[in-house]
Amino acid sequence: MLTLRGAADGVLALVRLSAPCRLGSWTCPSGDSCDVVLVPKGDTVAVEVRWNEAPPLRLEDAVFYVGVIRPAIVRLAQEYLECPGRALVVTK
Repeated sequence: MLTLRGAADGVLALVRLSAPCRLGSWTCPSGDSCDVVLVPKGDTVAVEVRWNEAPPLRLEDAVFYVGVIRPAIVRLAQEYLECPGRALVVTK
């Protein structure tokens, strides 16, 4: 599988991801937890957040997700794909 990634200088390069890659697991204040996995999807890479209890999230968990989990997902995915900067944006 191939995907485009952004380099620090803004130039695009190709990255290979042929199997799912686990980025990490987090436990929310309510006790709900999630595993985050990079999954190859055709010519792109998807970020899957696999929750023990399906959303919608409780308020305290939503705050934890936005403040802790989502920034960690972005950082870890960028480190894994070696593309620092604004190349990867997680929107949900």
